Amino acid sequence: MTQTNSKPEAKAKPAAKAQRRTQGRTEITRAKLLEAATVLFSEQGYDGISVRDIENSAGVQRGLLAYHFESKETLWKAVADITFGLMQEEISPRLAMLKDLPARERIAFIVRFYVRFSAEHPELSRLMSLEGRQESWRIHYLVDHHVRPTADAMKQPVTEILGLDDRAFVHWYYMMVGAASTIFSHAPECHALFGVDSHEQDIVDTHADLLVTMLLGPDKP
Repeated sequence: MTQTNSKPEAKAKPAAKAQRRTQGRTEITRAKLLEAATVLFSEQGYDGISVRDIENSAGVQRGLLAYHFESKETLWKAVADITFGLMQEEISPRLAMLKDLPARERIAFIVRFYVRFSAEHPELSRLMSLEGRQESWRIHYLVDHHVRPTADAMKQPVTEILGLDDRAFVHWYYMMVGAASTIFSHAPECHALFGVDSHEQDIVDTHADLLVTMLLGPDKP
């Protein structure tokens, strides 16, 4: 009668559990670092904070940022990619539908989407506001990897329906981005000035409606 030796399998189970626990701790630590870095980079800027500032804010041990992300630069890129990635994840499923819409409706949809995304993720406009005002490797990273593809996608339908040339589109683009996001990235100012919580749903919807009309004109029957 052949005997089956189950000892290796018995040893493997605790080892697998230990590996899963280690992976879980790794994911938690990475998530803490990313969350803390997103806030700090968008509020104080890349040069305004140190590696230790991020680790302290994340509540993790010293040296773990380098262990998980190699450097502050690598972590910053991860924050930028994730922040813009969230926007791409939300709009990508809708892009196929947009192809069948008239040009004005496509742009109106994009404007409304950007308003609502800015309300949910004000860290995006805060990050761009900080990085866009100075020459650095970071603004080139943002433009080349994330911002230019979005602007290029809007350019053709906007210039088509409004009769703008390339130079005029530059102005339209910055009016849209600034007007869509400022009320949310400056939420404390909005509340202090008007007593309004800009993140309330009716405020977000009204802001989107007004901005579409301002940028595209009234919808013709």
